[in-house]
Amino acid sequence: MSKNKYIWSLDLSTTNVGAALWDNKGELVELKHLKLKVSTKVNVEDRFIYKANTFKEYVMMFKQRINNEFDGEIISVVIEEPLGGSNNLKTVATLFEFNGICRYIIYEILGIIPIKISVHESRKAFFPEFVFNKKVKGEITQVLSFPNTVEWKETKKLMIWKKVASIYPNIDWILNDDGTPKDMCFDMSDSIVVGVAGLKLLNIL
Repeated sequence: MSKNKYIWSLDLSTTNVGAALWDNKGELVELKHLKLKVSTKVNVEDRFIYKANTFKEYVMMFKQRINNEFDGEIISVVIEEPLGGSNNLKTVATLFEFNGICRYIIYEILGIIPIKISVHESRKAFFPEFVFNKKVKGEITQVLSFPNTVEWKETKKLMIWKKVASIYPNIDWILNDDGTPKDMCFDMSDSIVVGVAGLKLLNIL
């Protein structure tokens, strides 16, 4: 009897990992997060290696859980590429290095080469209402343009989370006392955004 098929979408940072699991019809099955903690005694330059090891253990346990609890297997993995717009080149380099290590871990354990999707492309797929055609260098191209408002300029991640929360109202988010989402919620919502983009790329949505 064939196993159930699943797609896994991830938003990787060196602090939290957002992880969304989808069935092969594009339905959200679960949403998780992995907090990456390392002792402050570890050299700052080496911490991402320890965090990568934590991620490796997580992927190994995840593979076993999908097999045992879901009688399933992962057929595709979608990962959002780091946003390289920071002025801190060292931070950008670390993010890309960590992302590459994690992609190799996924390949090593799941036997799958992850699909990489840029932040821009994932947001274009998730926010079609903000995509319009524009002539660039004589060619018509699709451009993503968020509203020119204070909310979107200053709290873009919060606005993205709000749309995710409205589409998937059954998610139990981790909130602060004032009802605002804790930081890991943004990684979780980003994993859904890149997941939707990946599902569209795979012609599932």
